[in-house]
Amino acid sequence: MTLGEIRKKIDALDAQLLRLLNERADLVHEVGLVKRKEGYAIYAPEREEQLLQGLIKKNQGRLPALAIRAIYREIMSASLALEKDVAIAYLGPEGNAAHQAAREKFGASVHYTARPNIAEVFGAVDRREADYGIVPAEDSPDGAGRHTFDLFMDSNLKICAQVLLPRTDAPARFLVLGHDGCPPTGSDKTSLVVALQDGPGALLAALEPFQKINVSKIESRPGPALRGANDHLFFLDVEGHAQDENLAAALKALEKRASFVKVLGSYPKGA
Repeated sequence: MTLGEIRKKIDALDAQLLRLLNERADLVHEVGLVKRKEGYAIYAPEREEQLLQGLIKKNQGRLPALAIRAIYREIMSASLALEKDVAIAYLGPEGNAAHQAAREKFGASVHYTARPNIAEVFGAVDRREADYGIVPAEDSPDGAGRHTFDLFMDSNLKICAQVLLPRTDAPARFLVLGHDGCPPTGSDKTSLVVALQDGPGALLAALEPFQKINVSKIESRPGPALRGANDHLFFLDVEGHAQDENLAAALKALEKRASFVKVLGSYPKGA
């Protein structure tokens, strides 16, 4: 084919794609009507990840998985905007890593609002000035990630998704805050905080029920403000959903061994 003939075929395909995207938008509009009537959350991270994983498995063409995710991120962002004027609060300033993570998760079609500190992100979501919030999860020189978990101690908000941004050393991890939990997808992670009396073997004994569960991360620090000067706080990431039978049993056993246990959220592991 000549260059002109190839371009003509591309133009025809683009017209088909546009027609199909608008048909999809009509269906998304209907979904939004049903969600509002039934009281469902507009954003469904479990549905989002299942859709992306399903598309990647079906893909038999030249497009790599990352390209499919990027394309459908914007399609789903436009869909969210059709269902509701979604607002996302993030730790500012504009253009930083948290803003990048927010755009990576929610695309270009929703409304973003920068907040001066992590407490303000929590507050915006808690007051429903924003539908969701994006905050750092990892410790940093300014203690930002640690402050995130401190705020979870007195918050009713849940972790409903995570975002991983590539870095030269290790991915930077951000958390999506919301009012609603996320149902199981079959490929989930659960974050929780545990308070234990300081003493030899305390953590080992507390985690005995998790022998058959992958504990992917443990962070610790003193927590005198919680129970007493001898308490230590541990923030854990474990594989599975809190509603999974084996993890639910392990959490129940942990509650008998710890002075405090709080599940911060179960959410899709993602890419």
